[in-house]
Amino acid sequence: MDIKFFPLEDLKPYEKNPRKNDNAVDAVAQSIKQFGFKSPIIIDADNVIICGHTRYKAAQKLKLDSVPCIVADDLSPEKIKAYRLADNKVAELAIWDDAFLLEELHDLDVFNIDMADFGFDTSKFGSWQKSWARTEKYCDLKKKIQCFSAGDIIVTSFYKVGKKGIPIAEIKEKESNAELFADNLCDYLNCWAGVENLAKGDWCICTTPRRRHKDGFHFSTAICERAANQLGLPFYKDAFIAKNRERINPEFHMVTNPAQVNVILYDDIISTGETLRATRQLLLDAGHVVLLVVGIKNQTCKGGVYDDGGQTSKGT
Repeated sequence: MDIKFFPLEDLKPYEKNPRKNDNAVDAVAQSIKQFGFKSPIIIDADNVIICGHTRYKAAQKLKLDSVPCIVADDLSPEKIKAYRLADNKVAELAIWDDAFLLEELHDLDVFNIDMADFGFDTSKFGSWQKSWARTEKYCDLKKKIQCFSAGDIIVTSFYKVGKKGIPIAEIKEKESNAELFADNLCDYLNCWAGVENLAKGDWCICTTPRRRHKDGFHFSTAICERAANQLGLPFYKDAFIAKNRERINPEFHMVTNPAQVNVILYDDIISTGETLRATRQLLLDAGHVVLLVVGIKNQTCKGGVYDDGGQTSKGT
């Protein structure tokens, strides 16, 4: 598939285009202006536009001399007609995940990027921010080890979400905090089993799948890498991938089956436990024994608490 630049004046809008797109031109023009012309216009062998009429009008508005195009000369006239309709229709089938959309808009607002330029109704963003503030989680990083049940799973955690402290998002952004969480994990495992027993007992460490940020710094991964290095245990990075981003009924896939029988499965925070539960099930189905450990317990989880003055308890 070749992308070629064509003079804008050589392109021909399809005279029967059923899509009314005038209201979208300004937003698309802003997108092209800020991010570049990243989506080529699709044309036929006669330079008639198949897909991209809004981008064409936006290019006119921006007074561009040429635009990137793909010539769909492999399609018959009938398929071109069908493709023109299908390309517009399938976009209508997608819906927004409001929770993730709010997070993304919040992040962009922090960087002073006005998404109203691209057609988002940000008039409600003030109330969204208030809602965000109400739901933002904090942790004071005062260690209080807990062993609790989250449905049908038993989990050990080191910290707890509260109304005061450092925002969870801020904690997870700092690499220096990964060292603290890794030390907690190592202390717990040393007290629970001992380094020699872990090595002899055929143990390894895994973390739950990345869901939002596929690349770059990942808090749980950084913690597990440090802990595995201290303990001399294998760590399987990105052993699981997320097929969707659902918080309830997430769908994961195991891409690397650990060679060790016993697996320490770690996550940085637990709320409903669905992520841990789904990942654990993949390991159980593959014949592994699984120990569940998390850094921070969210208040939505309930269970018994033990406090041994900062020391961990065996037999958890």
